[in-house]
Amino acid sequence: MDWNHICAVILAGGQSSRMGFNKALLDIGGQPMIRILIDRVRPLAGQILISSNDASSYRFLNFPVIPDRFAGRGPLAGFHAAMNSNSCLLYLILACDLPNLQTPVMRNLLTLADGYDAAIPRTSDGLAHPLCAVYRRTCLKSIEKALLRGTNKVIETFLNQSLTIRWVEPGEGNFTDSDLANINTPEDLRRLKLPPN
Repeated sequence: MDWNHICAVILAGGQSSRMGFNKALLDIGGQPMIRILIDRVRPLAGQILISSNDASSYRFLNFPVIPDRFAGRGPLAGFHAAMNSNSCLLYLILACDLPNLQTPVMRNLLTLADGYDAAIPRTSDGLAHPLCAVYRRTCLKSIEKALLRGTNKVIETFLNQSLTIRWVEPGEGNFTDSDLANINTPEDLRRLKLPPN
């Protein structure tokens, strides 16, 4: 796999309303959570982009910050803006609040996307995790159409289009439910058990 054709996009544009502060900058073991995720994805991607409308908060990371073209439309607008900012073939889209996500899991998703428009993991409860997934550039037209017709939900965009999706179960992707756990509330943070580095 040619890593130069892979772009990692860290979604850091949410309001973090349930947390009460910017969770991307949450201190986890002495580092901002977004920095931990970037360090883990760096070996896999030729480019790393931060999806946010607040460039000043992420200047310290020294990566391009890409603002939305469709304001107030959530993560799907982040996908769209990132894909329009370059010409990569594969996009590893990651929410900024995945402190347990490890490099091998991301590498597996990239490998499993071969021959598909997207590879989206599902936890053991059947819940899809589209904000920790791989999307091919072929998805861009469907994403743009969804935004133009007013759809904001990421998963609906891919269920309602003629795109080939590889649904990755825990055994196939070699991940556990906790690997994909996000930090949305102070209670989630209290329950967080970090894996060994």
